[in-house]
Amino acid sequence: MKTQVYSFSQWLTETVEYHKELSPSVWNNHRMDPEVRKKLLALAQDFWESLKLEVQIVDIQLTGSLANFNWTQASDLDVHLIIDFAQVDKNVDLVRKALDGQRFVWNQRHPVVIHGFDVECYVQHKDEQHVSSGLFSILKNQWLVTPTWNPPQIDEKDVKEKIRVIRSEFKEIKGRIKRASGEEAKVLFDYLERFKKKILADRKEGLAKDGEFSVENLVFKQLRRDGIIEDIINTASQIYANIYRD
Repeated sequence: MKTQVYSFSQWLTETVEYHKELSPSVWNNHRMDPEVRKKLLALAQDFWESLKLEVQIVDIQLTGSLANFNWTQASDLDVHLIIDFAQVDKNVDLVRKALDGQRFVWNQRHPVVIHGFDVECYVQHKDEQHVSSGLFSILKNQWLVTPTWNPPQIDEKDVKEKIRVIRSEFKEIKGRIKRASGEEAKVLFDYLERFKKKILADRKEGLAKDGEFSVENLVFKQLRRDGIIEDIINTASQIYANIYRD
């Protein structure tokens, strides 16, 4: 059974759903299906070996909607390998960027699906708090944060308006880069980087304050679902190339 709490045109073919039980494909009475856990651990091991890091894994965790009641058929199994980035290098930000690149390549080349759900592997620094109302240790086979059934209230108008503003601003930036080069392209590149960071920072703040159904997180998820986040990243690369264009 499910209670539909949020559905409007911006979500296109997918509505946000809030179920009264965890996904039966993954869970049985709040216990992870043994076969699912076995496959996720094996996949995490393969991913880990591909990274070729000589540090200890602190934990392997499942987070996201499939560790909660707001899962849908489009949800991913988000597997996070928790390590101490500082054991790799003291420059934690540099380690994060390098591992993000390796993670992207791995997931692109290994499109694994378990019970209809795509599996996405991540590497997370042990000191980075993952704000979630559902967090499961696959390694220890136990809940770290047990989800509770609590249908959210969502400000639909605010979500719509924030998405409209971001789309409008990004459209203006894309229009300018076609004729920009040199110093003008550099200014646009710097602006787009700040634009991207603000979207990510707003999402992080929203998650910390109101959880997965915060306005900021729903805005981010819709932008990602519509390909806007990817387009922002690609556009930043294009602007950078324009800086040095003849």
